[in-house]
This record gives sequence, structure tokens and C-alpha cells, in this order.
Amino acid sequence: MRDERRSFLKALALAPLAPAALAASPAASAAVAQAAAPAPPAPPAAAPATGPAAVAEALTEAVRREHGAHLDAASLEAVKKEITRSLESAARMRSALRLGNGDEPVTLFSARGRR
Repeated sequence: MRDERRSFLKALALAPLAPAALAASPAASAAVAQAAAPAPPAPPAAAPATGPAAVAEALTEAVRREHGAHLDAASLEAVKKEITRSLESAARMRSALRLGNGDEPVTLFSARGRR
């Protein structure tokens, strides 16, 4: 186990030096040039949806995968509505209560006198 860890750490330490070693080798340069041949352009990927609705959809899908056997369609829709409502409430709270870097919670201290 210890030897595996050491060999991994050695390989990890040498990883940043690999591009320089490959560039210095003529055979490697030819292989890189062949691999760098122009590839056909990939079709533009659709931008992933963002915002509270997309996050709610992803979280609902996670709930469905984890607990789908115990939930029917109506329950799953209720979970999605609740997740959406919670995300919107959190967004309203973040926009209403802006904290600065130096803001700290109020800590009240008062010494009690002897009784």
C-alpha cells in the first residue's frame, strides 16, 4: 500500500514536466503532429438551462431516483413545487440581506453580579 502511494505521488510530481519532455522528443513531436490533425468541427452544444427552475428540476430528478419507488406522480410534483419555492425564498433572502466581508453576528455579553 505504501509503495503504491509513493509511486503515485512520484508520478503526480512528474506530471507537470511531461509536456516539456514530449516536446523535446522528435518521435513524440511527430506523433503529436499527427494527433493534432484538424478534426471535424463538433456541432454546437445546447447551453444548459440555468436558474431556479433548472436546479429544481435536477433536485427533483435526484429525489425521484432515490425515492421514486415510494412516490407517485402527484407527490413528486409536490416535491418539485416545494423545492422551487425554497430556492426562490433563498434567492429573495440573499438579495435582501447583503453581508459585507467584515459583517459578523452580534455577540452580546453581560456580566452578572454576585447574588
